[in-house]
Amino acid sequence: MARTVLDLLRLLADRVDRVDPVGGRADGAGRDGRAGELEHAATELAGSEPEAGALVLRIRSAMEAGRRRETELAALVETARELTSQSDTGGVLDAIVRRARALLGTDLAYLTLFDADRGDTYMRATAGSVSPRFQALRLPLGAGLGGLVAATRNPHWTGNYGEDERYRHTEEIDAAVGEEGLVAICGVPLLVDAEFVGVLFAANRSARPFAPEEVALLGSLAALAAVSLVQTRQLADTAAALEALRTAHAAIAEAAAAHDRFAGVVLEGGAVAYLAEALARLLGTWVVVLDAEGAPAARFGEPPDAGCWGEAVRAADGAPSRLARAGRVWAAAVVAAGQRLGTLLLGGVPELGAGQVRTVERAAMVTALVLLFGQREAEADRRERAEVLAELLAVADRPRPAVVTRLEERGVAARRPHVLLVCRCPPARRRAVLRDAAAAGGR
Repeated sequence: MARTVLDLLRLLADRVDRVDPVGGRADGAGRDGRAGELEHAATELAGSEPEAGALVLRIRSAMEAGRRRETELAALVETARELTSQSDTGGVLDAIVRRARALLGTDLAYLTLFDADRGDTYMRATAGSVSPRFQALRLPLGAGLGGLVAATRNPHWTGNYGEDERYRHTEEIDAAVGEEGLVAICGVPLLVDAEFVGVLFAANRSARPFAPEEVALLGSLAALAAVSLVQTRQLADTAAALEALRTAHAAIAEAAAAHDRFAGVVLEGGAVAYLAEALARLLGTWVVVLDAEGAPAARFGEPPDAGCWGEAVRAADGAPSRLARAGRVWAAAVVAAGQRLGTLLLGGVPELGAGQVRTVERAAMVTALVLLFGQREAEADRRERAEVLAELLAVADRPRPAVVTRLEERGVAARRPHVLLVCRCPPARRRAVLRDAAAAGGR
């Protein structure tokens, strides 16, 4: 017995001496040879020394388990490398199910993701699936094996799902599982801290119990996959946010440049017609500016018939702070100091980008300021003319020289015969009548 134990210790010492100092593993031929030596020793001892033989078999089993764990660890490391190389969520999910199927040697592997809005999980990636119905399956929480994993956040597995009464069977789930031909199923949750991401499955089309070691391996892969998936989502969200910021910055820069151009037109004394031309050239559109009564105050390009404008004007009335659209005509309300001064219309392009929308809104704002200043200037001129006219009519003899001078400054020759017209109109039409009278009388 002592000699046998000594030989056994020598075998174990020899194995330790041959362990690879870098990778922690001996070469495959050496491991297989020592396993054969141990099995041979166990066979020789089985008759004379049963206890020693059992000990040898236990050692051999431990060595096999160690080799299996080494293989699994190497596979997980390789899986981690593959997952980190994926830059999109779809690539990560496909890599996960491929690895799960290969590691466990199953007929099928698939993954469902949690839908927080609907409160269930839905099929997202499969490897080895042949059933379209199965690939479109949704699993309510608590229903079927996958629904139970999602509800409890714990692994569940069965060697024969169809006959296992532990799970709440539904017609939809059973039909999809039957069409895929699945029998043995194992599912583990994908968790990151307290966040539930989904469920990873491995399944076979024949009855086969899953060993605890296989469930643990699938769980390790699920943990690795969950972290990779969340990180990939975060990277995608960050990239999308950066792209949105870049787009918004470009739109703001475009609108600011347009604003500077509009401001330059105003500072150079340009009227509304010059603003309409500047906007039309910037966007490659036709532009029409309507006054408060809906009459064209300026236009550039070739707009469609005025009958197409009404709906756009009404749309702008319903959205005074933003650009509205009716058919192929865009409209922006021209508002200043809480007063509606008109409408800016444009069209001739299929779509407007974010920067172009901002440009139109800036144009409407500058147009409102120009119209407001023009309106106030005209009102001041009308008040001045009314005061001079009232003073002229109040005197019975010759008007004072100052009154004559003020009239002449406004193009009125006081010494020539004139006709005085008095018009009465509703208040809503007063501004239009003043405009028409000024046009007919040369201001």
